Amino acid sequence: MTVTLEEFEADGTPREWLFAYWESENKRKQPWKFDFHFKLSPEVLQQWWPLEAVHEFCLKFCAIYATVDIAFYWELAQYLWAKWFQPGMPCRFGNFFAKYVGCYMPDSPKTVPELLLAHRCICAQVLLRQLTLHSTDDKPRGRKVDDRAEDPCENHENYELEALFHAIFIVIDTIPPLNSPSTRARDDREFVAATPVLLVRTGEFHDLKTGPIDFAPIESLSEELDGNFNVRRINMGDAVDFILDLQRRNSDHPY
Repeated sequence: MTVTLEEFEADGTPREWLFAYWESENKRKQPWKFDFHFKLSPEVLQQWWPLEAVHEFCLKFCAIYATVDIAFYWELAQYLWAKWFQPGMPCRFGNFFAKYVGCYMPDSPKTVPELLLAHRCICAQVLLRQLTLHSTDDKPRGRKVDDRAEDPCENHENYELEALFHAIFIVIDTIPPLNSPSTRARDDREFVAATPVLLVRTGEFHDLKTGPIDFAPIESLSEELDGNFNVRRINMGDAVDFILDLQRRNSDHPY
């Protein structure tokens, strides 16, 4: 559900109560969504997804594609929450730093070219569903539709794909070795921040206020991958900081 504080205040709901509820619910749900995450395959890419699945890609700054089956979903979600959440940020149910996608099945896309194609397919379906609403097909199935069961068509117009989501994504493609900085980390936050990842820019920058994404600010923190200037090997912490900075510079509502 996506709402604004003003909509609830018009009904007499105190702002402080609403924000506290939103914070607790979002913080509780995001680790669960990382654990029970979306799994990508060629078959899934060809399907017409239910609106609930489409909405999960909206209001996120980027996708995180994992080509290896990591065991620290919960710790990753908690780390991202701590980096992303700011007191007083706009209250929008469903917004978060990233959408986590599992790509570790045998037929999942795994190489950067395959992930780029999959990412464009995902963005295309989400954008299409923003423009068209198929009420009959997208009604909840297998459960009673009552006051407690939200119709996914309700508030559909409030879900949107962030401009930055088109332009960049993160790939977790390695599990940290035993002697890596992340496995020697003193706590979960250090472990996640030191995890090596790929940062990929897609070339889809037309809706960004700042134009094409420039990797110059992270050149000293990363290295180019196999001569591909659109891909950098970097640790998770620096990749997250880079994307957060991009979002702040490209959005009127940076959170």
